[in-house]
Amino acid sequence: MPLLLLCPLFCAPALAAAPQYKLTLLGKANSINAINTRITNDGLVVGVLVDPVTNALRTYQWKDGVHTMLDTPINRVGAVSRNGTIAGEVIDFGYEYYLAQPAIYANGVTTMVPSPITPASRYNYLSGINNAGKVTGTQYFSGEPYAYTSVNGVSTLLGALGGTHSYVGAMNEAGVVVGAAQTADGDYHMFRHDGSGMVDLGVLSGGHSGAANDINDAGVVVGSYLTGEDASALQRAVIYKDGVVQPLGTFAPGVHSWAVAINNHDQVVGNGNFSFLVSDGVTYNLDKLLPANSGLYVSTVYDIDDRAQITGTVCGAGQGCFGMLLSPVPEPESALMLLAGLGLLYRLRKPLRPARERSRHAAI
Repeated sequence: MPLLLLCPLFCAPALAAAPQYKLTLLGKANSINAINTRITNDGLVVGVLVDPVTNALRTYQWKDGVHTMLDTPINRVGAVSRNGTIAGEVIDFGYEYYLAQPAIYANGVTTMVPSPITPASRYNYLSGINNAGKVTGTQYFSGEPYAYTSVNGVSTLLGALGGTHSYVGAMNEAGVVVGAAQTADGDYHMFRHDGSGMVDLGVLSGGHSGAANDINDAGVVVGSYLTGEDASALQRAVIYKDGVVQPLGTFAPGVHSWAVAINNHDQVVGNGNFSFLVSDGVTYNLDKLLPANSGLYVSTVYDIDDRAQITGTVCGAGQGCFGMLLSPVPEPESALMLLAGLGLLYRLRKPLRPARERSRHAAI
């Protein structure tokens, strides 16, 4: 009987209401969170902004409302490990176009990462790092990309899928790398590499060239595939799960989308015609999750943690652009239902007085 009484409270299907989010602006006034902002599961946000005084790119971290500029020459953040080690690049914009060299920052020390191809080329970007210190990235040599990993100062090329070139999207805590690799026919396919070799993850039905951008600890991969040709070509967000590449999210015809990050609850964020969140099979336009009448829109989304906190950049006419942190707000209806259920459970567990006692007390 108690279970039947509680079922209307706890067994009713959840309504597909849009989640509520709190917006926190990161960085200094009149600065822009310019490039890849990452977040760890304990709420540490790391990113890059334009210093309003020097006009130089600076790396910063933010946690629990405290904003700290970091003493490192790294001025592009590609990834941050769970223990807070930053992987990125030192970019010299004064070097004939520019020069990007990979580096990591930990405990106040910046360490350069060796290039797998020598001599070192102009562009070299890091895209992943785990707690063990393994990093992964892409070196461009003669204008072409080459995926690699680096462990204990030794950098190793990952190869390709019958072609020559490849580039990295991300790496999970186990050190499994995903990205895009060239096939023998010249297209790029999503790949995974666990240290024992590169594996082709297949293609989206109707797709012909794709890239993996992130992988979670369960091995679920997200990215995008190009469908159609020429004017009809469309970038489509995809997810690789249970051995199959499938479309991700629900989008109107003609809308471009690509997934950039996934957490360990399979919640995904991405960009395209608009920045989006896919959670429990429902697709949300992130612009519609911002505070009403804020005048802001999500310019780019970068990352999502296991608490569904989302990082990116928001902009507004006449307001400039800022780093953003979107934090989910617990639904009040859920909290009220829980309290009501606990109250009912307490009443049901109280021993009932005999009928005569109940009548006597009622008469007092």
